[in-house]
Amino acid sequence: MKIPLVYKERPLFGFDLGTRTAKMIQLRPNGKNMEVLGYGYAMFPDDAIVEGIIVDPQEIVKALKPLMKKMSFGEITAKRVAAALPVAKVFTRVLELPPMNPADLGQAVRLEAEQYIPVPLPDLYIDYEIIETGPERNEVLMVAAPRAIADSYIKLFDMLGLEVAMIDSSMAAATRAIVASTQLNKTTLVADIGSTSIDLSVHDKVIRLTDTIAMGGDSLTKQLVKDLGVGFEQANEIKYKFGLGPSGLQPKVMDSLGGPLNKMCAEMRRVIKFYQDRGVQKRKIEAIIVGGGSASMPGFLEYMAAQINLPVVLADPWAGLDLKHIEKVSKYDAPMYTTAIGLARMEGKL
Repeated sequence: MKIPLVYKERPLFGFDLGTRTAKMIQLRPNGKNMEVLGYGYAMFPDDAIVEGIIVDPQEIVKALKPLMKKMSFGEITAKRVAAALPVAKVFTRVLELPPMNPADLGQAVRLEAEQYIPVPLPDLYIDYEIIETGPERNEVLMVAAPRAIADSYIKLFDMLGLEVAMIDSSMAAATRAIVASTQLNKTTLVADIGSTSIDLSVHDKVIRLTDTIAMGGDSLTKQLVKDLGVGFEQANEIKYKFGLGPSGLQPKVMDSLGGPLNKMCAEMRRVIKFYQDRGVQKRKIEAIIVGGGSASMPGFLEYMAAQINLPVVLADPWAGLDLKHIEKVSKYDAPMYTTAIGLARMEGKL
């Protein structure tokens, strides 16, 4: 979903608002690469956002003002923002429509949306893009977002003194970052593991399908807290330092996390089967790319590859970004910026 612009030449930065963390990054074209000008993140109370709607923007503004005055690393100079809505609240679908007059396409998309989306059309913002044309049919990517959620984001940016350049879905932005750093020349399942959910997309030249698993990295940490009798921070340390890899804790960690990890993999297999049974030309998914903080847990990718029986690769959205003049991001923090990087990569395109 895009918002018409007036000053297209002005720079922008990527702003990813999670359930309790806001991540920001600004990039600038530098030859064939993109240079990182500044990045950072801030935490805010998790009750400031309810069902995707920002219900307490003052709390978020309070948390973000210090960061925006002095970024963690480098400096963000742009006042235009590319933001993302949570994929679980955004409806995405590839439509097959006959060739028609461009003036009639919008109405055709709205008629299709009325059939597929369980929300009244007046309550939605709807955008669309032709992604493939043919003599008998066109493929059209339709994206729809609840007005209540999008409007709450726009209100927040007004309070922060920012101009909205674009509002995207978080999965589209994350996939853009991963595609830019990885040669995706095959049909691929992209999994972005957040703190409370796992966003999935099937990428075959464009995003063909999106889905969300209602569990994430926090689910694994809480399971360790319960089974090992440790605190949340200690459980997080165990997860990232030892994970499923060889260690004295491996048997206990495997016993604890086996259930939730099997559930994650089962949900991914379900999405893969759904796409391969019903997707365009029933093309097979050949690989999985995983991003997000918990993706770096030792032994996790190997476990997933064995469970799903597909090659699994760790995403590196920072690949190709020029960090010569700014401090390199830590291994722990790097995955959390995936969506923000995908948004910031719209620099020079809007």
